[in-house]
Amino acid sequence: MKLTIAAIILALLLGIPQVGNGAPPANDDRQNAESVGNVTDLAFDTTEATIDGPEACMSGANIWYCYTATCSGTATVSLCGSSFDTKLAVYYGCGSTPTSGDMIQCSDDFCGRQSEVAFPVTAGYSYLIEVGGYNILEFGSGVLNISCDDNPVFTPSNDDWFDADWVSSLHGLDVDTTHATKDGPGDCVEGANIWYCYTASSTGEVTITLDGSGFDIELAIYEDYNIFPSWDNRIFCENIRGQQPQITFDATAGQDYLIEIAGSVDANFPPPSGLNDDCYNAKLIGNVTDLTFDTSNATFDGPGHCMTGPNIWYIYTATCTGNATVSLCGSSYDTKLAIYNGGGCNPLLSTLIDCNDDSCGFQSEVTFDVVAGLQYLIEVGGFGDHAGEGMISISCEGTALIEPDLGDAPDSTNNFGNNMTAYPKGGPSGVIAYYPTVYNDGNSAGPVGPIHSSSLAVAHLGKIVSDEDEADMGPDEDGLNNIKPQTDSSDNDKGDDGLIFPINMPQCSWTTFDYNVNVIKPGANLWINVWCDWNRDGDWDDDTSTNPELACSEGIVSEWAVQNQYLINLPAGLNKMTTPAFLSWHPDDASGEIWMRITLSEKSWTGGSAPGSIGNGGSGPKEGYGTGETEDYYFVPGESF
Repeated sequence: MKLTIAAIILALLLGIPQVGNGAPPANDDRQNAESVGNVTDLAFDTTEATIDGPEACMSGANIWYCYTATCSGTATVSLCGSSFDTKLAVYYGCGSTPTSGDMIQCSDDFCGRQSEVAFPVTAGYSYLIEVGGYNILEFGSGVLNISCDDNPVFTPSNDDWFDADWVSSLHGLDVDTTHATKDGPGDCVEGANIWYCYTASSTGEVTITLDGSGFDIELAIYEDYNIFPSWDNRIFCENIRGQQPQITFDATAGQDYLIEIAGSVDANFPPPSGLNDDCYNAKLIGNVTDLTFDTSNATFDGPGHCMTGPNIWYIYTATCTGNATVSLCGSSYDTKLAIYNGGGCNPLLSTLIDCNDDSCGFQSEVTFDVVAGLQYLIEVGGFGDHAGEGMISISCEGTALIEPDLGDAPDSTNNFGNNMTAYPKGGPSGVIAYYPTVYNDGNSAGPVGPIHSSSLAVAHLGKIVSDEDEADMGPDEDGLNNIKPQTDSSDNDKGDDGLIFPINMPQCSWTTFDYNVNVIKPGANLWINVWCDWNRDGDWDDDTSTNPELACSEGIVSEWAVQNQYLINLPAGLNKMTTPAFLSWHPDDASGEIWMRITLSEKSWTGGSAPGSIGNGGSGPKEGYGTGETEDYYFVPGESF
């Protein structure tokens, strides 16, 4: 039984058994976020709310809203006037469980003990709003206000501490806090702030020079960028005035330091590096042959376990269980090569698998044990300060990777025999869902959901894949079945990250959208197909010929919106793609949300597994796909460009 926060606190205070006595709000869970537009003094109450979400901003009772921006400009979300000590977070998109990387802003105290945020928005795009309290003891009644100003304001890319720009070697850097917001602990820097992460290249004193041009500069330095900055890990705090102040602190080689700045200054920091010069921009890579690179203009960052000169970074996802070989043979300079377990930056010495200098002449090569689907960090550099043009080859020999993936749209032909709801998602009553998601429901007639038996072997959508044996039962890598027919819960796959929002779908107009394809093994044939439930009837089966209501003067409307887009010669790594143009359509009385499926596969879609049956649209072949990924989205499409 899921206890409410009020029940937990009452039990703690009175020493009685923990029993929930009230019903949680309808928007208690993220998947049931209440759809809102601009609102004034919308009442809410978190007294009986429970805890869910990433806990990136708050860890107390929370409720959720999905806001669709009414303008392209700046949206303001305010809890001012609420009765308790609030917290407020805003995330990109409403279609999946948010992560800390999706968070736009987190606000604690803005108007007294209440919260308010202002952030840039695009008309028609959805933003997830999390409303809660300062801690587990804070909950109660409040008011929500949302407004949109079409005068665009764009916050800096490093506005939030967890999006700190990485810096290494020292260069002149313009530091501008215009339109920045305030985050962090707030016990040293009180103004709007931005963040940098500096990795010390040697042990000794580090000096930062700032030309403030008369500005009042607030600066704090913290050890370790991986944890929330606080008094406990702060090593410097000062309010600086003057034309050219200098700050010096003791640093340890390889240690990361988080730097917080408020005020517009010229600072002696390096600019953020492009491409894969810095580890945090490591290039995703699969098996490749003679992929060229150039470290001539690279800088150094990283732990210094193997090299201390100019370096670049790759993250390799193993395509087999066995032996992987990474080779720099054929490069034009004296190289060095390091391999680490995992894909995280600033790896510990204990994660170093191998460091190689000269294997083939003055070039480097490493063969090491890998497990299919796991990631390995590759550092490419030179002996001493050597740098230049080179080539990298990666191969894998062993057992082929088998990691199945399925979609997460609601499917009433499931292993539990329960009807699921398409609109509104999760019911309790509404349009029945006939999206083909479950692959094996015991009915051989089909239609069957698209299953990809080796999702990580060749290519997939976005940066990650969350694998599962079946959509509604059995083990699931992210800990939650994609759909749960027992509770009418869907849209639970945490690996759905291929689409690039906002997605605009104006009524009866030609449109496109962007998405990412992560290629692990170049050279394979790949196809993209997309289905959109235009008439919101719970399936992807319709077009103008079968359903006259899908009429549009611009041409034929089909729920099979993108039909066999062929992707050819994509290089290894993340590739931004654009769909062919298709006609979008919406009924006058439709709710804002729509269910959409995108499938990447090694074969074209030729009519599905059960043509003529309800729910055939978007189905997979009866034998399944070999590679690729299917992602399902429930979102509000924009209706204007």
